Amino acid sequence: MRYAICCDFDGTITLMDTGKALLTKLTDKDWHFFDDLVIKGEIGTREALVNQWGMIEKTTMSDINKIVDGIKVDPTFIKFYEWTKKIGMKFTIVSDGFITYIKRILSNNKIPEDEFEIKANDMRLDKGKIKLDFLTAQCTHDCANCKYSHVKQLKDSRYKIVYIGDGLSDIFPAKSLADIIFAKENEDLAKELEGDSRLIIFSDFSDIKEKLREKLDLIQ
Repeated sequence: MRYAICCDFDGTITLMDTGKALLTKLTDKDWHFFDDLVIKGEIGTREALVNQWGMIEKTTMSDINKIVDGIKVDPTFIKFYEWTKKIGMKFTIVSDGFITYIKRILSNNKIPEDEFEIKANDMRLDKGKIKLDFLTAQCTHDCANCKYSHVKQLKDSRYKIVYIGDGLSDIFPAKSLADIIFAKENEDLAKELEGDSRLIIFSDFSDIKEKLREKLDLIQ
């Protein structure tokens, strides 16, 4: 049996959601408004991101990096990742965030960025405005980065899917495709899938490791 882990980055691998930290620091406009619309099902995450990042009137890479450099990785993550390698699991980071800061955060935390397959969007500056470069084409669910498509490729290749996440963008791929779902406690994914038999609540990656060990021989 082959297993693939699909893991969110912001607020899952990191202790803080990088995108939310950047928006909080770089604009005083109500970017939460668009998250609320996503929760209500009125817009998708792609439309939300376009509107939210468009609220930042002017910034620099120096401003962005100062914030990014304060983001820490969960200290239990690297040992968990090394364990997944040891037992032969495929590991993919799936993120609505930006490769530019994902790689910087990994490097800052002494984690080699080339260790990982990263499926994420990216950003660039144009006259001080943040422009988004989406990894996937616009899908029927208006995902910012269609995590569903990345997970489905693995599912179609006959991997059993272990999905780890916390937020709004994790709900559809986890609910539709995962065999086991690890959701961070008290976050949107856990709340949405409450009662789902595949759902396991976690606090950190050492928690996931122990619970996954118990579950592995139960996956058919």
